[in-house]
Amino acid sequence: MKNLILLTSFLSMVVLFSCKPKEKSAEAKPAAQSQKEPVKTNSTVNTNQGEQASIDEELIKAYIAENNLKAERDPSGIYIITEEAGGDAKPSLTDQITAHYHGSLLDGTVFDSSKDRGQPFEFSLGRVVKGWQIGIPKFGKGGKGKLIIPSGLAYGARAAGDKIPANSVLMFDIEVIDFVDPAIKMKEMLAKEESTMLDFIKEKGWKAEKTEAGVYYVIDEPGTAEKPTLQSQVTCHYEGSLLDGSVFDSSFKRGKPATFPLNGVVKGWQEGIPQFGKGGKGTLIIPSPLGYGARGAGAQIPPNSILVFKVEVIDF
Repeated sequence: MKNLILLTSFLSMVVLFSCKPKEKSAEAKPAAQSQKEPVKTNSTVNTNQGEQASIDEELIKAYIAENNLKAERDPSGIYIITEEAGGDAKPSLTDQITAHYHGSLLDGTVFDSSKDRGQPFEFSLGRVVKGWQIGIPKFGKGGKGKLIIPSGLAYGARAAGDKIPANSVLMFDIEVIDFVDPAIKMKEMLAKEESTMLDFIKEKGWKAEKTEAGVYYVIDEPGTAEKPTLQSQVTCHYEGSLLDGSVFDSSFKRGKPATFPLNGVVKGWQEGIPQFGKGGKGTLIIPSPLGYGARGAGAQIPPNSILVFKVEVIDF
């Protein structure tokens, strides 16, 4: 698992492109003129946003009329079909959302579905496509419905994977399971993991200190008085393991240190590495919210894992 520490908690878009192709849904009829030729064919991609918005509007209206749907139009151009409104409180762009979704084109082609996988999707609302940023806050906890999103508020004039052509109107069945302010959620998780980390440190017989954010660190050698900052390019050796001793990554074993911008790695490293100068050595014990959180990383780091790193700062 090469340079695992360089992974960050970035979510580029809402669609999971690694999903397997799904069968077409039989729940709704395709619109009479669903996905005209310019919309489906890459060689005739429409880059005129105003023109495409008008095309999308007509396609959506035709779909709604043909399927006898009762939909509300948002000024943005998104259409919302509310089945259950959910609670009065609504999510904001800074919230962490847990939701189920089922995504399809207007012709019924399914391109992704958390419902089919049986696993709800967790994401930051501020980091998904604009259509979701506008549409999801229409529902409270327990809310259910459909979002019909014009292409300009989804992937626009570019295709997404092999199932979403350029200029595609997207339709999502949505169920908002929960949402929470990530700062509150992080505080709760840090408090929950605190005793586990302290027990681990006591068992090892280590003398550890704690950063303000919640990372514990053990200094074997402090290194130079000068310490790296978030703007530093750092070169270091490391070995990462779980609390049970399972090693998931090691630059020591590869025989080659890692070089990275400190502001480009997980928060736990941003907090922990500056405790050492050049030549510094020690151990970082990182709570899961400052590591990979609820998503985990690969097959070797489960969700909500406390991480232990032996580190040696070579240069910065």
